[in-house]
Amino acid sequence: MGEQGEIVRPAGLMEQYHITRHALGFDSCVLSAAQFVPPAGSSLDETTLFCALRKVMESHPALGVRLAGEHSTTSCYERLDKIYLSQVVEFSDSCDLKAAFEAQLLRPFDAASTLPLWRIVVLNDNTVCFAWHHCIGDGISGLAFHRALLAALRQGGGHEPLETDAVAPSTNALISAMEATVDVTPSWRKIFLEVFEHFAPGAWTRGASAWTGKPVENISLQTSVRLIEFPPDNVSTFLTLCRAHKATLTSGLHVLAISVLSALVSTEAEKYKTISSYIPISLRGLTGASNDVFCEHLSAMHTYPRVNPIFSWDEASRCASALRSCTPTSVEEVGMLKFLFGKYAAFFKGKVGKKRQGGLEISNLGPFEASSDRAGGETWTIGRTGFAQCDAPLGSAIKINVVGDPLGGMTIAVTWGVGSIENSFGESFVSSFRDGFAKVISTKADEISLAG
Repeated sequence: MGEQGEIVRPAGLMEQYHITRHALGFDSCVLSAAQFVPPAGSSLDETTLFCALRKVMESHPALGVRLAGEHSTTSCYERLDKIYLSQVVEFSDSCDLKAAFEAQLLRPFDAASTLPLWRIVVLNDNTVCFAWHHCIGDGISGLAFHRALLAALRQGGGHEPLETDAVAPSTNALISAMEATVDVTPSWRKIFLEVFEHFAPGAWTRGASAWTGKPVENISLQTSVRLIEFPPDNVSTFLTLCRAHKATLTSGLHVLAISVLSALVSTEAEKYKTISSYIPISLRGLTGASNDVFCEHLSAMHTYPRVNPIFSWDEASRCASALRSCTPTSVEEVGMLKFLFGKYAAFFKGKVGKKRQGGLEISNLGPFEASSDRAGGETWTIGRTGFAQCDAPLGSAIKINVVGDPLGGMTIAVTWGVGSIENSFGESFVSSFRDGFAKVISTKADEISLAG
């Protein structure tokens, strides 16, 4: 690993969770993509990008660290002396975002190297694919990176072209771990429920009759990605329907996905009564962390919606209400990690060969919000966006990764691991989800059957 640098701080509970999962080969990275549209006479060449990245790194200390003790139970963040941009930035002749996502999701980070915990691939259409280790940031952190890069590009020549590609990392402090900001202590009720789920006979647990895809057997990072792009008018119609039914974009898409999955597993209705579902929840509102910083302040809501191929706005409204009420107490999920007593590795290894925990996960980053500052005339803007994550071996069978673009459009990356479902099942889900969305916004009925 070389000479040890300054230890910035120890990893927190959720950060150590992601560090160990990655170290065991069960995860690779999180991905956020944004297409940068230059003003006339400009281009996203190496000099322009490197100068902008230097400014970005000045304000984001998470981009200047590596891990010390990745395989220990007390990992720390260590500040790098220098970062050589040519070692973490690659320019591609391709414009294929799907292929770029699939390639990046196969590449874990080498924590023993002197490289930072992020990298970039620039596609030929100026789409910047930013990949990072989950321990330095959640999905919203990716949007923070692209906003900072956009601002740096708009500032233009604040620096002379770099004489070297070596950049000194920011010496600012990392954002604190979540448990240093809010009380994550779980209630006795939460502890009892988790202990029961862990030790009770399988037939007694909530997950016994839940669809979760295939068992955890194929330990591979290979991830299939399918991108669904919805234009602004379709998104606007769906959002209007959500508001009219007291639902949210997340809850509406969640119920749609559950309905589609229900139709696909309906032939096994006697075996599956529910679908195990996760919805990640940002806790930045509780911790006070801005959406413009890198941090790992999140939890999730885990539910078991019943198998039902009928899309219902009433159900979407109930899901939205559950998300709102769950957010303050979801910190308990993080607090439960204390009861692993540092045995993260055994926790993850214990999942291999067993029933998968999640059937569906839907992560919604929301719209890409950036200043439309055109005071100085033509400037850099953002076009399409994208978002995906790995966790293929142990994670939910199907993941829906949602992000909006500045023009009001929306890109959904549907992903699944090579061993979590059959490819034909994944393709059917993508096709049915796309068709179901179109049916919902066109019929505008309170209930819509998505059965074949």
